[in-house]
Amino acid sequence: MAKLLTDQEFQRFSELQQKQASFTISSEEADELREIVARAQKKRDDRADAMKTVETAIEQFEITPDELFSAEQIAEAARNFGLIPATRKERVLPPSLTFNGKTHQWTTRALPDEVRVPLFEAFQGGQSVKAFIATPKDGARCAATIARLEKETGAQYAQGWLEELSVTRAQVDDALAKIAA
Repeated sequence: MAKLLTDQEFQRFSELQQKQASFTISSEEADELREIVARAQKKRDDRADAMKTVETAIEQFEITPDELFSAEQIAEAARNFGLIPATRKERVLPPSLTFNGKTHQWTTRALPDEVRVPLFEAFQGGQSVKAFIATPKDGARCAATIARLEKETGAQYAQGWLEELSVTRAQVDDALAKIAA
């Protein structure tokens, strides 16, 4: 009932209901209470009719949920109703490097010296390291690779080389912050 009435109407409705319960309501007040209830019922019926019209149109035109709502809205509703976990753990793959035709995952373990030495020399020498990166089109992994190189060498990668990888300084800084955390 509360959502069908304005705050002022609901307050008056509550007052009149209390009077009715204690048998101290006048006939004019009883009429007023009936009018408030009738308005609320009409509003409820109008809302139900509107919902039925919307449901009919959705059914008639075969409108799918993804046409009505964005993926984010659907996911948020699913989280609110407990259909999917409330927090989504972001899975980030470690940097992947290629050297002499062999791919190496740069996890918490150190890279083999056969990869580490030429990679670090190129990086510290101000050269491009794109040839070492196994996934140059994956911006997040490129940024993570550059961030890790910057952290381990203390050198900063040139802006021109970042552009070559289609990575921004902000992405590298974000990746550095994640490494620190």
